[in-house]
Amino acid sequence: MAELDRLSDLIGRIYDAGTDPDAWRPVLTDICRWTGGEVAQVLVLEATAAAPFFTAAVGYDPAAHARYLRDYALEDPRLPAWRRLPPTVHRCHQVVDAAWFDRQDFGAFLDENGCRWAMGAIDPDFDGVAGMSVRRPRRAGPFTLEEAHRFDLLVPHIRRALALAQRLDGLAGRARLAEDVLDRFDRAVVLLAASGRVVHVNAMADRLFESGRLQLRGNRLDSADPAEAAALRGLIAATLDPRPGGDAVKLLSGTAGAPLIASGCRLPDRRPTAVATPQAVAALFLSPIGASRDDLGRVLPGLFGLSRAEARLAVALHDGFSLSEIAGQLQLSRETLRSQLRSVFDKTGTRRQGTLIRLLTDLARESRLARRSSGQRQL
Repeated sequence: MAELDRLSDLIGRIYDAGTDPDAWRPVLTDICRWTGGEVAQVLVLEATAAAPFFTAAVGYDPAAHARYLRDYALEDPRLPAWRRLPPTVHRCHQVVDAAWFDRQDFGAFLDENGCRWAMGAIDPDFDGVAGMSVRRPRRAGPFTLEEAHRFDLLVPHIRRALALAQRLDGLAGRARLAEDVLDRFDRAVVLLAASGRVVHVNAMADRLFESGRLQLRGNRLDSADPAEAAALRGLIAATLDPRPGGDAVKLLSGTAGAPLIASGCRLPDRRPTAVATPQAVAALFLSPIGASRDDLGRVLPGLFGLSRAEARLAVALHDGFSLSEIAGQLQLSRETLRSQLRSVFDKTGTRRQGTLIRLLTDLARESRLARRSSGQRQL
């Protein structure tokens, strides 16, 4: 039972090493103890790659390994012999005449480095070298069938752990690429988990936090301004709500800095939860106040709660039309337009037409939120 417990524990730690490269060395040390070896190595080298995708070794001098690759790897008869055999464990004296080594300088090199006897398993279908080996010095004698069997019990698990490491490396590479893309955005991006906790911020968002414009408290997006903090909470709740109809745009005009437009959207769920926890399920986008001129009619209702008619009036005033001109083109009375304008003043927090125009000009100049290609001006 003690032997089974040791084996079970070792297999479990092999899979742990599949997610943590630093765990391979202690695992290989225990593989040596389990199999009677003194040197162990795992190597994955693609045929077209200049460097191994993965390599880990214990008991092996890196300088000696470099010399082996330079002077002996091409003439080592064990490698082609192992590649012709099934990917199970084979002892070196099974596949190559043991006396061959004694007639070569290669044999002296192996003796110098405690690697005279070896057993290994190489994947013959891999385009390159994907294998693992355990070695020991001449004095220890050849590996026995029992020791080869012990190693053979571990090999399938080592292969699966390496496959897991390759998959995680691929996912990490894609994640790094995505993060680089986000860092090139001209607005702040904050990724949220389902709980509302922040799981990633891009470079622009980092600058917002460093400036004190926004804050992270307990991994949650926050603001020193109570009204702005409440607006953020509402936006986050609406963005995380899978049901349609949430208010996905907020104007953040706190006292800590320039006003911001904040919007949110849910992200498609395509990644396995076990690979990335907590997983980002939504994104917030924050940028300085503004919108391209042709976007005002679409942005204003979300920012200030303007009706369609009120937004149309605000855009026409921004475009330089007088109330009389607007009334004539829309065939509305000036009194109707004045009533709409009073409502626009109230909702935007302005009191005069000049102040309203300056606010709209700010929006039109700075923001790139929700761009549209249409340039037609319509009343």
